[in-house]
Amino acid sequence: LEHKFDIIGLQETMQADIDDSILRKLDPSQIYLWKLLPSRGRSGGILSGIRVEFFNVGSFKEGKYILQLNLWDKTHKIKWNFMNVYGSPHEENKAEFLTELASFCGTCQDPFLAGGDFNLFRFTNEKNKSTILSKHSGTFNSIISCYDLLDLSLAGGRFTWSNNQASPTLVKLDRTL
Repeated sequence: LEHKFDIIGLQETMQADIDDSILRKLDPSQIYLWKLLPSRGRSGGILSGIRVEFFNVGSFKEGKYILQLNLWDKTHKIKWNFMNVYGSPHEENKAEFLTELASFCGTCQDPFLAGGDFNLFRFTNEKNKSTILSKHSGTFNSIISCYDLLDLSLAGGRFTWSNNQASPTLVKLDRTL
């Protein structure tokens, strides 16, 4: 890695398993503790890396769409959770994803940061083309409101996904709460 991030969250790895040789390429100095939530078939997969110089990992919890790591911050002497999120890209599974997100938020005893690809947009201005909100946007917004989450602003642009067409559709699907 060119930069030394304290926490790394990768989504859509499409990996059922990660070979040590791949992790050595990502982390040649072996300064991270890695945890994989395997893909299901050819979609999904979450990989989290925690820099052990700054954090201890006490435990982890795996969902279908979320990998939660319970962290002890060695510098600030506080316990908190990192949730690496890859929301369902399939309409028929979005309700299941949102149920899991609400469950993880509701059972988390410590402060947490949830980040990743939620595969949902919250407001019509999070898409560059005229659109109506998904039937799941209201539920997503309710979860954010219910748990008093802050949707952190992006730096460097308004959108996180493109369909890479001549007249592209651009959407904000990735976020940190």
